[in-house]
Amino acid sequence: MSRPAGPHARPRRGAAALGLLALGLATGLATAACAGNPATSPAPATAAAPTTFSALPAGPCGDDQAGRYTSEIFDVAPVRTVTYSGALAADLYTPANDPATCRVGVVWVHGGGFTQFTRDSPAEQAWGAALARRGYTVASIDYRLGTGEPFGLDDATTPERQAVVADAITDAQAAVDWLRGSATDPGSAAGVDTGVDPGRVAIGGTSAGAMTALGAGLSAGHGDAADSRPPCGIVAIAGDLDPDWIAGRPPSVLFVHGDADQLVPYQSAVDGARLVERAGGQAEVVTVPGAGHEITGEPDAELVATVSGWLRGHVAGGCD
Repeated sequence: MSRPAGPHARPRRGAAALGLLALGLATGLATAACAGNPATSPAPATAAAPTTFSALPAGPCGDDQAGRYTSEIFDVAPVRTVTYSGALAADLYTPANDPATCRVGVVWVHGGGFTQFTRDSPAEQAWGAALARRGYTVASIDYRLGTGEPFGLDDATTPERQAVVADAITDAQAAVDWLRGSATDPGSAAGVDTGVDPGRVAIGGTSAGAMTALGAGLSAGHGDAADSRPPCGIVAIAGDLDPDWIAGRPPSVLFVHGDADQLVPYQSAVDGARLVERAGGQAEVVTVPGAGHEITGEPDAELVATVSGWLRGHVAGGCD
């Protein structure tokens, strides 16, 4: 995925070995406004105001419990491992003893520079359990990986690396389609009933997984992915995007990024949010002051609260 030479191009940043550092988030969160300002410097971060949500209106899914999607009101059911495309597997995290007949689904994509890690790495287990306790169904997926050193989008300049990124995006799109299909026709999804509302499916990930999630979500419904329906929202933690992925009005996107990230610079999130907004979508940048790429490890309570609150506001009530 080489950078275009058009108006959205930005200078090369050099090699970025995207290691997944399993450290907790140690700094506070702040929201950076992103209103399509053509300036290249990021907007100043201001403290994020807490958001309180009322219960969802009563509906056919029955997921209108107070605190659902933002608070830990469930235990986690035993994790199920299923295949979603060919030999590719997903770990399903679901709330135990859930009275809802359908709920918000999230495809979660692990990081590792397109060459490392798996769906059941410690960070993915932590994210799956944390969101399931709040009432989500999470499908943490494996996807096709390349070989050799980890790399980022700016280093995907050879046909081989570009193919690795394209394969990852294709697999993530297949996972979104599968998760929706498991809700509408369990028999066509290897008999797996995930209890997901097909109209409320999001995708997210960390590092290279965030890039994969952005590629899958932004390009769905266009070009080679014309048969894939875009997700309701995208969560990108320390990720980056290729402007070529944006071919129509994008889904809503949450970018979470440390402003001291030396592997995937903070400006990636600011630039990405502006591109999404210029294409007619909604984007939010949540800045982690002083943090680097370690936010892609096991999340702390603040980071989970930020992501789950954003999903509640942008996905749980239906697509924006």
